[in-house]
Amino acid sequence: MINTKNNNYTPLIPEEAVMALVREWSLRERNGDENARQWAAQELKAFLVETADGTYTLKSQIKDDSSETMHTTHGALREAREKFAEPSQLSGRENIAILDICSGLGVNAAAALENLKDPIQGWKMEHLVLDMVEISWETLAATLIIPSISEYHDIIRKAVENYLVEHGLLSFSWEKKEIPPSVDIQVHCKDARKMVVEIPENRDYDAVFLDPFSPARSPELYTNEFLSKLANLLKNDGVIITYTSAAPVRYALLNTGLEIGEGPALGRSGGTIASPSINRITKPLKAADERMVALSDAGIPYRDPDLNASTEDILNNRHKERMEVRGESKLASTVKTPVYLVNDMGDERQKRRVLNHLKKFNIHSLNDPKVRFLVCPQFPQCICHCHQERPTTSRGRIKEMEKRMEIISNP
Repeated sequence: MINTKNNNYTPLIPEEAVMALVREWSLRERNGDENARQWAAQELKAFLVETADGTYTLKSQIKDDSSETMHTTHGALREAREKFAEPSQLSGRENIAILDICSGLGVNAAAALENLKDPIQGWKMEHLVLDMVEISWETLAATLIIPSISEYHDIIRKAVENYLVEHGLLSFSWEKKEIPPSVDIQVHCKDARKMVVEIPENRDYDAVFLDPFSPARSPELYTNEFLSKLANLLKNDGVIITYTSAAPVRYALLNTGLEIGEGPALGRSGGTIASPSINRITKPLKAADERMVALSDAGIPYRDPDLNASTEDILNNRHKERMEVRGESKLASTVKTPVYLVNDMGDERQKRRVLNHLKKFNIHSLNDPKVRFLVCPQFPQCICHCHQERPTTSRGRIKEMEKRMEIISNP
């Protein structure tokens, strides 16, 4: 049996009714019931959430009186293709390694396989290593009873089934799809924070898919320290891809030394792509996002120095740090103050609130010389008489604005 228990940490996983259903199915199958999986698939239908592309997802446990789905309602498979598989740009490489963090129902992994196979010519690579990491064996098992989304998902299902049978959680091998010889799928059922420190030093990845629940609910896999571990696992032109555009995540990624940019948009916002190579960044962050990351307390990262803190401790510590720096060394994020710098504001009420925050730094207008000094790195020509060379990347602009914020804060 698998033991993923950590007394200080309760991960966010699919709703308990689904987890209980999976455990009951596992028990029945281990007791010899050959129809248990079919029964579980039928029972699961009551919990499935259909997304816009016809594929299905599940809801999370309720936390703070609400829950979220494991995938966007715009389409589970569409999200996997457009936000993870396609931006990874792995076609044409001979030997590929992918680390899939929070594999969930195997949708991202399936999309990656699909992206690496030509319908006519076959597999586009010689060898693929796919490390799937999921803390909950029940979530992995649910992969076998949700409707399959493709032939590539069937390959993932076979790998998951092999793992669960090998570890005594299931007894029967019903999945018929064979795993191709050129594809090596390793399933890891453990806290990803433990997994990353156990990966051999000679293993490096072309792509890391980072797909936990949202940072506000699962900050432990978005911390400065965890992302630093992931950055060290990348090849020189590897990428970390995540669906989130959250400021603390973006700050932590660039703080590891990676270049960052905006991923494809699906719904209201794009995700984030990070890489040691600027050549892998095709779209910089929006100017407003760069400012929020660099200048406001929104960019304060999640922290987990020993990679074992609870969700609550990580959230509480970040909140405390934000309150300490707000109005002292960082602009207030509450009214998105950085966004309005050197911009005209028609909303007088909002303008008064912004200026009220700026007074703490002895700034009295949106065009104050200090304001122009802060955001000058974003302009093609100098606007503050510093005459410094223009940063050409989002990381460069953010780091320079952050440095200038420190100068303003400590006159």
